[in-house]
Amino acid sequence: MSKKIVVPVVLVLVATLGAFFAINSQLTSPQSSPAQSQGLGKVNIQFASTGLDPASQGQGNGQGHTTTGAVTNVVIRLTKVEIHAANSTGNDGWTTLNVPETIIDFTQSTSVSTIINGASLPAGKYNQIRLFTDHVTVSIRSGENLIQRTLNIPSGKIEVPITPGGFDLAQSGTVNVTLTFTFNANELAHNPKNMTPVVKTQVA
Repeated sequence: MSKKIVVPVVLVLVATLGAFFAINSQLTSPQSSPAQSQGLGKVNIQFASTGLDPASQGQGNGQGHTTTGAVTNVVIRLTKVEIHAANSTGNDGWTTLNVPETIIDFTQSTSVSTIINGASLPAGKYNQIRLFTDHVTVSIRSGENLIQRTLNIPSGKIEVPITPGGFDLAQSGTVNVTLTFTFNANELAHNPKNMTPVVKTQVA
């Protein structure tokens, strides 16, 4: 009679232990992070230039002075690029994109330089780009002489809104962003300290 009792007890014990381990494994299994569950897309960023505004070469500076030479080169050294998520506020939404230190001559209207190639970002909406720079050199030719000036960009960065209203990056999707720079030669020739390029975005 004791054998008839032992068998059901053993079966109940095995079933109980099996249920315990099944629940415990679910509780301890790694959970995916929100970023992982959201999925990733890729962003390419390239720089283009319209060159120097031809109408600005040789103009006065508004104070009776004229440009003594023509601007031949505008070289900017970029050290870092950041992009901002539209659904974030303050500094929380900025992501730093890995980029090698890059030197670009923006006076060549046909030049296009890809600085970010396939950066992985969480899917979502992005509305602004920051370009950090620590070195700007402007070359001005006056007769046979070539004069070089080192200028600063205020705050060491260029903040570029992505118009109109930013772009949506889909999971496994790719977005191409072109930043087009325009410079006023007269302003560069007469401003010995600072420069602020005009930058427009195009998204494809």
